[in-house]
Amino acid sequence: MMRAIVALCMAVLGPGATLAVPAALDEQQDAAVTLQAAMVHPQASETLRGVVDRVDERNDALLIRLSPDRIESFKVQDGLIFNAVRFGDPVEIAVQSIAGFRTIVGLSKQ
Repeated sequence: MMRAIVALCMAVLGPGATLAVPAALDEQQDAAVTLQAAMVHPQASETLRGVVDRVDERNDALLIRLSPDRIESFKVQDGLIFNAVRFGDPVEIAVQSIAGFRTIVGLSKQ
């Protein structure tokens, strides 16, 4: 399929475009290798237990009380989590670092 698209582009653009094709294919191959590496080595997730201290839908975040003196804010990957939890719910969360933010990727009520 990809070769057919490249051949069609070559026919439309003419012979001057032949120099750009190998670089474009290399970038696509690099992207495919990066995607495969991400699938083979998914980001490590951390499992934490705590109690929902605050639901902050405006900032796409949950504040979780992890211990009596420690409350942390976590971004939420899926907004449907807001429908599942309320203040005071004991939860177990799976957290990953996504784009520099500690993000909840899984949640279960205890």
